[in-house]
Amino acid sequence: MSKRLILYISFVVACGLSLIIYSVFKINPHHILDVIILIIFAAVCESLPIYINSDVSVSVAYAVDLMALLVFGPYEGAVIAALGNLLLVSNANGKIKCALNTPYYKTLFNISQIAISVFMAGITYKYLGGRSGYIYPKYLVEAIIASCVYYLFNSGIVAVLIKLLTNKSFMSIWIMDFKWGTINFLFLAFIGILMTSVFVKFGYIALLIFFVPLIMVRYMFKLNMEIKQSYYDTINALTKALETKDRYTLGHSKSVEKLAVYLCREAGFSEAHTEMVRIAALLHDVGKIGIVENILNKPGKLSKEEYDHIKQHPVSGYEILKDVPFLKNVRYWVRYHHEWYNGNGYPDGISGRQIPLEAEILAIADVFDALVSDRPYRNAYTREEAYKIIVDNEGTQFSPRIIKLFKKAYEKNKEDFKHDF
Repeated sequence: MSKRLILYISFVVACGLSLIIYSVFKINPHHILDVIILIIFAAVCESLPIYINSDVSVSVAYAVDLMALLVFGPYEGAVIAALGNLLLVSNANGKIKCALNTPYYKTLFNISQIAISVFMAGITYKYLGGRSGYIYPKYLVEAIIASCVYYLFNSGIVAVLIKLLTNKSFMSIWIMDFKWGTINFLFLAFIGILMTSVFVKFGYIALLIFFVPLIMVRYMFKLNMEIKQSYYDTINALTKALETKDRYTLGHSKSVEKLAVYLCREAGFSEAHTEMVRIAALLHDVGKIGIVENILNKPGKLSKEEYDHIKQHPVSGYEILKDVPFLKNVRYWVRYHHEWYNGNGYPDGISGRQIPLEAEILAIADVFDALVSDRPYRNAYTREEAYKIIVDNEGTQFSPRIIKLFKKAYEKNKEDFKHDF
């Protein structure tokens, strides 16, 4: 780990642990039993995460933590959230995950950042005049602001950590890795605020009343993730089928996908929009499935007839995808990813703004990866050579707008602009 990363983790842990210890001594003695019960409930919710990938997960415990800070205050809230996270026991891809088998610095960072997030949200709520009691309607605005503070601190602290790990910009990380969770956060914030009002009126029956909805939220989100994963599994199967035919483009679609994501970030695309471009990147050459292997793998220069045959693959890809409602827009991006800004591309010869920006993103990512990869008729260009070739084609093959995005993406993520799959 770099010195900056070590210093940052140390700073967060020092602040978090100091806050937790201080909060323990500030807990109202009358709330001790309540704190213990909510720690157990928070631990149960933390133990039921949904894994987006091997490193990122979401938890319904957010609603419980929010309720704790709104009902009991920042000190009790920080302790409940931190110890609830510390005591989680989850099943991650068939492996039991708990504090005992997780690196100590990760555990300390996790409980520290969540304690800081909850405490800051609790302080915000109190500073704005919020009081324990019926949130709706008297303190609804204060509660909503507090829930936003919790989310921003929680995601922001982790985003800074990722920035130090990857050297990527803070905003691009936040938008890419956390913006997708906004809807999930809004719903859990609503549940947390509602739980608070019910808890104040009816006591611990609120936990029983809302436990089922929380589990249902988890189930629906998990089901949505599984459906998305099934889409990607199908798409990857098609990509692999193509790569068994064309050995020279092994991993090409994955590389184009990676570069396309960086370009989408610079274009300001939403996470949902970026996801569709990712799918298009994986499928951009799917039409080559219909091209005979002796042409795809020909070591020398193609004849005019062979090249004309190759040029049909965007249309073939369009035809393969056109009857899939889910890929309604993707099919056009696939069809147009070999069009040129000056109209000299194929298959339709369109030009300028007739070419969708998404197709331009696929095109420039496709060309860059092709340039930095070995081909049967030439060796790979260096990253710098490929960059210059692309920039020199502004106004002919590539539009000024896509070159502008390309330059920004390249400068921010230069080390990742390579063929590495």
